[in-house]
Amino acid sequence: MPSCIICHNEIEKKNSLHEECPNGHQIHKECLKKWLSQSYYCPLCNSKYNEVIINEFKLYQKEKEKEKEKELEIKKQQENLIKIQKIEETNIFLKMIEFIEQLIDNEEYEQALDKLDEFEDKESIEDKHTLMFLRGKINFMRKKYDIAISYLFKLVKENFNYPEAFNYLGKSYKALGLNDQAEWAFKRAK
Repeated sequence: MPSCIICHNEIEKKNSLHEECPNGHQIHKECLKKWLSQSYYCPLCNSKYNEVIINEFKLYQKEKEKEKEKELEIKKQQENLIKIQKIEETNIFLKMIEFIEQLIDNEEYEQALDKLDEFEDKESIEDKHTLMFLRGKINFMRKKYDIAISYLFKLVKENFNYPEAFNYLGKSYKALGLNDQAEWAFKRAK
């Protein structure tokens, strides 16, 4: 039995899933489809394949291109849905932060902390930093300076460019009589 000039597997004569070049070199149709994307000439003798075979391949290529276009369109739609979802999540988060700030202004610290608990699973580092800052600020307002320092110091250790956190950190140190640490924090608050 002859073998395919591409994959070298046997070609069964009764099986019509093969083609030949003008010089009789046999090739599986699936192997030929892949080959014709590179060249219209036989890989063994370099004779050009029959136009009927080439045109059949061109139809196959058009179908494949349409499939790829559909896949790309679906992928774009999925990416857009993810973007929209992230925007919605960000808007919800920002509205909740605004609400928490109002609770802080109204000195409703326990409720503010409870609301912060709802967002513990935030993945964004920026969001996590916002939550740490608010926890530190609330605990400063509650005069729980040691807890405030814990949150704020962890925050400034991760994000050195957070002047408000340094300010509350300095105030917390000062309230505990740790003037050297307070001075260190206030210098970085600027």
